[in-house]
Amino acid sequence: MFYHEVVSPRALPGDVFDYLLARGWYPMRQMIFTTSHLDAAENLEPQPVPWLRYPVPEVKLRESHRRIIRKNRDYDLRLVSPFAHSPELNDLYRLYLDSVDFEGYPSVAAATFEPDTDNIYDTRAFILRDRERIFGCGIFHRGETSVASILHFYDPEYSALSPGKYLILLTMDYCRRENIEWYYPGYVIEGNPRMNYKLFLGESAAQYYHPEPHPMNGSWKEFNRSILITGESSRQTFRSDIPG
Repeated sequence: MFYHEVVSPRALPGDVFDYLLARGWYPMRQMIFTTSHLDAAENLEPQPVPWLRYPVPEVKLRESHRRIIRKNRDYDLRLVSPFAHSPELNDLYRLYLDSVDFEGYPSVAAATFEPDTDNIYDTRAFILRDRERIFGCGIFHRGETSVASILHFYDPEYSALSPGKYLILLTMDYCRRENIEWYYPGYVIEGNPRMNYKLFLGESAAQYYHPEPHPMNGSWKEFNRSILITGESSRQTFRSDIPG
């Protein structure tokens, strides 16, 4: 099954955001989209992308999680709500982007919303500081019962602290404290392990979206490694009835 759809709503209340996340949609800038595949390089087949979520009460702290928390416990942490742009974060993001081997959003604004414009999402962020120096940022959108991670970036000099994973753990802890039911980290890619870090919370708790018989009426199933083995996919297109 092959499908792709994007809508640009004028507003997106929290309950509607929850509804769309639960049906395999995901925020992108000031839009929300769903897809079954990513475009691949020329002469290669598109890559299937199973969407992930975690039922928050079923995610348990592991020793590997505790080690990451201990490594970061002496650094300053602040929750910014609502999220606000700053030159410091822009500089940090450019530093991060220069250190990775994949193509990311060109800027923090491109991943979220432009400064001094309306934002359809309830956007918040965790900021990590070493004294006066920002070294990590994790941005997420909140609904009424769901949270979706949007962008994690950090100073590569602090990579030994695993700040990317620490920001995910902080977001999960936020979900527990706020009685959020579902945490959505995005997708993994069949045949490509680059996104598999999203499974470090615990594969036994993870679920993936199975979009049949129809992408808007699929179901969530227990995650298993077999879905990361690329196979042939039938092609089907659809149109949603979600208003823009």
